[in-house]
Amino acid sequence: MRLKTLLFVVMASVAAIAGAREANVFASGLKAVPANDGTSFMISYTLNAPATSVDINIYQGTNLVKTIAGTGLAKGENSQEINLAGLSGEYTWSVKATGDAWGAGEAATLVIDENNTPTLADFMSPRGVTIDNDTESEFYGRVYVTETRNDVRNVGIYVYDAAFNDVTGQGNVAYNGNVSWGASSGCTRIFLNEDGKIYLSDWSDGHPGVWRADANDLTADFVPVFGGTWNGDGLRTNSEGVQISGSIPSCWVEGTGENTVLYTFDEDYVNENGNPQGLYQFNIGNIETPWEQAPSAVIYDNPDKLHQNGNSVIIPQNGGWWISQTRWSDSAGIPSLVYFKNGEVVFNSGQVDPTLIGSSYSSAICLFDEGTKMAVSSMNDIKVFSISWDDAGVPSLTLDYDINPSLGQNCYSIAIDAAHNLYCSIDRPNSDGTGNVGVFALPVAENVCETPAPSAQKLNVAGATVVPGDVNGDGEVTATDVTLLYNIMLSNDWEGVVNADQNGDGFITSSDVTAVYNILLGQ
Repeated sequence: MRLKTLLFVVMASVAAIAGAREANVFASGLKAVPANDGTSFMISYTLNAPATSVDINIYQGTNLVKTIAGTGLAKGENSQEINLAGLSGEYTWSVKATGDAWGAGEAATLVIDENNTPTLADFMSPRGVTIDNDTESEFYGRVYVTETRNDVRNVGIYVYDAAFNDVTGQGNVAYNGNVSWGASSGCTRIFLNEDGKIYLSDWSDGHPGVWRADANDLTADFVPVFGGTWNGDGLRTNSEGVQISGSIPSCWVEGTGENTVLYTFDEDYVNENGNPQGLYQFNIGNIETPWEQAPSAVIYDNPDKLHQNGNSVIIPQNGGWWISQTRWSDSAGIPSLVYFKNGEVVFNSGQVDPTLIGSSYSSAICLFDEGTKMAVSSMNDIKVFSISWDDAGVPSLTLDYDINPSLGQNCYSIAIDAAHNLYCSIDRPNSDGTGNVGVFALPVAENVCETPAPSAQKLNVAGATVVPGDVNGDGEVTATDVTLLYNIMLSNDWEGVVNADQNGDGFITSSDVTAVYNILLGQ
């Protein structure tokens, strides 16, 4: 698993308000370029919002050895030169950004919409939004939005950095992979896998399926996952008449390379129980050729026909699956949200309380805070729940608060970034029939987020040759070096330390002290 940026705990709140507050701040795009002297580096980072302070932290293993005040506090790209004279070897680093604190009782706040961010003003029908939250990714912090209708923009993917700049300079021209997307529901939702591969679902009857793009080259042709032919009503079959898949409102992917597994919610595929609208598994691997056979496994066969609206979103958790669907009103017979595990629906929102979610327009759900929280789209608002589990693995939801975006009822996708900013794609909420993407800052205990630089951006400091056992870098091995190691072990005090990790295992332990003692004794 790649390292994920720390997410902070969300405090209770009420309906969202519009105000002067900025988004919760975090840094992305961390890069370091060595200077000629071997001890200086030009570092750069992008802030998604203005910061009140920035710390550039230098680490040896897990230990903080130096903190440098960041000079760039403005939203957007910042850079400065740092000098690490006195250090020697390889170091990791991070950017810790702090923003304005939240006051008691402050509500979730709309910080980006079509009125204050022109790049979002001209969407027609955006239905997919996702964020690269993988700090090892070259594109950490980027936002991907899908447009499903040709108008002022064309159908496909639009890419922004964390500050919502048009980072690739595409303007209103989508990355469409040379795919003839289905009318109105093509390129519906978007899934970003850990390997940088992007999966796009087409929910239209006339052009159903899933296509794969590469975040490293969005100008290339997108790869079709499924082959066969489709019948105009959403169903694909192979030459022998075997069902392959149908129109896909959402998908999920796990694994990479030959171990890649695709999961789809399918509106049209009819399982052996005679039910459409189930959840299916496809062991697609590297997709060397399009998939032209039945699914590898049936995960959810829609027992009791609980799903009857094809617009659904799937998310795995704890060995089971959350499945939402668009409902005007929740009910036990056709619920807004279920949790399915081991062949059984163990949570049905309509049975628990049909008012808990209510109208689930338009099926958007998102897990965050290590899976302890869930955001669910409702009628013209987004509800945030805490998730708890009993000893039998049955979940329950407790409403924390509503976010009332006043952006429209058709919320197709929700994504949350590293600093607790919630993105939602709204399909045609405006009086002129256009859509937009809204971003809400969620209240946090601390508006602080520390982003580690990718491992490819380590700092290799070329300082003077380090003498084995010389912890303080004075060229000699003495009792002072032993004392410094003890200070680190007892109080994590790194003052005067150059080379603490004597055995190179990434930790400061008694083994390092022993190594220095042995050098003092001439062993």
